[in-house]
Amino acid sequence: MGLMRLFVHDGSRLAGLDPARVHMIGFEELPWFCSVFISEKQLVIQRVETESGAVCVPWQVADRGELLLATSTLMERDTPYFLEVELARGMVHRLRNQLEAWRQLGLVVAAELEEEILAATKHFARAASRQHDPATAAEEANKAIELAVVAGEHLAAVYAEQALALRTRSGPLHTLLGVDLSGELPDTELRAQVASTFNLVTLPMSWRDVEASEGKRNWDATDSELRWAQKNGLKVVGGPLLQFDERRVPDWTYLWEGDYDTLSSFMLDHVRHTVKRYRGKVQLWHVASRMNRPRVLSLGDEDRLQIVASAIHAIRDLDQRTPIVVSFDQPWAEYMGTQQIDLAPMHFADALVRADLGLSGIGLELNIGSQPLATAPRPALAFSRLVDQWGLFELPLFLMLTVDTRAHRDAQPQETVSTRAEWVERYLPPLLAKNCVQVVVWNQLSDKSGEFPGAGLFDDNDQPKPVLNALAALRNRYLG
Repeated sequence: MGLMRLFVHDGSRLAGLDPARVHMIGFEELPWFCSVFISEKQLVIQRVETESGAVCVPWQVADRGELLLATSTLMERDTPYFLEVELARGMVHRLRNQLEAWRQLGLVVAAELEEEILAATKHFARAASRQHDPATAAEEANKAIELAVVAGEHLAAVYAEQALALRTRSGPLHTLLGVDLSGELPDTELRAQVASTFNLVTLPMSWRDVEASEGKRNWDATDSELRWAQKNGLKVVGGPLLQFDERRVPDWTYLWEGDYDTLSSFMLDHVRHTVKRYRGKVQLWHVASRMNRPRVLSLGDEDRLQIVASAIHAIRDLDQRTPIVVSFDQPWAEYMGTQQIDLAPMHFADALVRADLGLSGIGLELNIGSQPLATAPRPALAFSRLVDQWGLFELPLFLMLTVDTRAHRDAQPQETVSTRAEWVERYLPPLLAKNCVQVVVWNQLSDKSGEFPGAGLFDDNDQPKPVLNALAALRNRYLG
């Protein structure tokens, strides 16, 4: 049984910490199942593995709110590690590694940014060398973390500026910018803003909404959305047709919970009916989402994999030309730290890609926030590394985003909406700069509907938020 101990100088940082949000990751950056305890000023992590790994901890960073930070790789030892110092070590290490990696690709870095990175390094060095004086070490470490977070954002911005300038020399990017209509059209006065900002919409066509009662299908909402999208020249994503989420499957299906044969028959029936009705009218089929979520309808990992593979075959039998994607939420798989699960999102994707089913792309659902089913907020460079990692599949990536800044920042409502726009301005250009990212979709239209409070583009009174202007500015600057 492995045991990792970390001393925290500022005990107040542990006072409100949810142990379920702390975990360790190994070489593949996938969480290990572990138990986390807080004892006075110590964080104690118990796990089955005894190999070295990094500790991930939510950490308040000045001017940036709560971010999930990771230490560098730590070996197991009897003496507790100094958490503040190890988080600073991890931040500075990743920052400097990314700088050199991008330099080798031709990135030109100004002297001012070099000085920022050097300053973070110096503060870390002072923290690491003064651990005999915990107060000073903690102060220097937190200063190193703050400087490294900001320098990482600046480095990502420089990468985005130079990469996008190179990619747009011959014209705007072909990357599509879309919004999920969430099963309903925006109000009449809002539709022009949506149509001018985006060139793509996703129509959920979800099984629950279409077939709320067994055998009785209602397509009225989807038909209405489709007519509006076509009238405004917007490309259309159909789906997700299947969403492996307990809130997105029809209530009546729980009569057959755990019955793979019956449930798969119902699901494939929905897929076939939907494709027959809308083939030739959509530009992309989003066949399944959140298939990495465990225990939906008591279907196991292999069950869900087989259903999705069969759904892809069913679509290909009816529509040979339209591209197909599947998507995964929480792609860092934070939930694996508290649940004993065999397959991570990348394992599901790898199985589908290796099966050579004709998959055209992979979707990553990133609902940024601190809720249990959301993706924890992280520094900018972490998102860049994530996209690079998934890009190794050599398939186009489909990013679905929302940002609930109220979940990780102590802000008033009027401040919250502007910080969401700031997130888009800081984080999205480095992702758009990557060749593998071909579709970006804002995953919630309005605060009046959707599962993430405050994450919409329009508030409860149908007023546009600054995040909508931020997305429009990115489209005007970089996209067709």
